[in-house]
Amino acid sequence: MLINTLVEPGRHHGNRSNHLVFVLLKAEKHGLNRIEPEPYTCECGIILTPEVLDRGDESKNSWPNCKSWRDGGKKKCPECDEYPSIDREQHIRARGYEPTPKSQIKSVTQSQREAALEETDHTCITCNSKAEYVKRMVPPRYGGSRDVVNLAPLCNKHYKKYGHMFADVLHPEEWHQIHHLDWEGYVEALRDKYANGSNRLVNILDSLLDEGQPENPYPYID
Repeated sequence: MLINTLVEPGRHHGNRSNHLVFVLLKAEKHGLNRIEPEPYTCECGIILTPEVLDRGDESKNSWPNCKSWRDGGKKKCPECDEYPSIDREQHIRARGYEPTPKSQIKSVTQSQREAALEETDHTCITCNSKAEYVKRMVPPRYGGSRDVVNLAPLCNKHYKKYGHMFADVLHPEEWHQIHHLDWEGYVEALRDKYANGSNRLVNILDSLLDEGQPENPYPYID
């Protein structure tokens, strides 16, 4: 269930686009299948933990005058001196999600699109402008479904000029993937927003605040 949206400035991703974040309650209902985050593996069999990749940086001939893998530079395996190709599925598993094979991904149909737009009376969920597009909140590569619950009606601006991400309020550890966000402050603001509405959601948010945000479980996100 979508409960809110927020914007993450694009500069934190090294590009010029802002990112629209869909804040969800139980992303599994949108089709997501979580797994334990898995580190990359080189073709030579070495597990490419961040520490190993740091050693790979130091073994580059141009080090320290080259770009580190942490800043978007090439990843080098220090054991075989190769630059391994990290495929799509490894990237997804490193984020803690089970990837959906490309061959199994289907496009949203016109009837599904129309049903989603009718849910909001053709209104963008972010700015209340006219919605002309729909976007899967949980991407299909992560298992995101084509059901109306996973389709976000968006205006031209929020569809074309923004990147798109999601975050599940029930999994505060995942919020480490949203850079420079005050998680506690944001959850407190959400609780205040819904204070006169859903008692269930307020109770969930109170429990999350009591427990605090867990440490970052993702291998490649600082």
